[in-house]
Amino acid sequence: MFTRRFFCGGVIIKELLINEEIRAKDVRLIDAEGNQIGVVPISRALEMANEKKLDLVNISPNANPPVCKILDYGKYRYDSLKKEKESRKNKKL
Repeated sequence: MFTRRFFCGGVIIKELLINEEIRAKDVRLIDAEGNQIGVVPISRALEMANEKKLDLVNISPNANPPVCKILDYGKYRYDSLKKEKESRKNKKL
C-alpha cells in the first residue's frame, strides 16, 4: 500500500511515503524550487534532501520510476489539510 489515511477533525488525511519509507531503487526527483533533476538513486535523493534539511516525499507512487519531491512535509501536510477543510466548508454553503 502506498498511502496511509488518518481521520483528523472531520477530515481524512492521506499520508504520503516520506524519506526512508520509500522503497524504490531509483526515483524521478524534483527539487525544492520545482526544477526536475531527473532519475537518481534513492540514496542520492535522500542525501540531497538531508543537505537542504527537508524531506523527500513520494508524490506519485504509481509512476515508473516513482516521482519524489524535496519539500518541508510538515508545511505541505498543514497546507493540504487547510485546503481540504476550506473545500468542505465551501461545499456546505
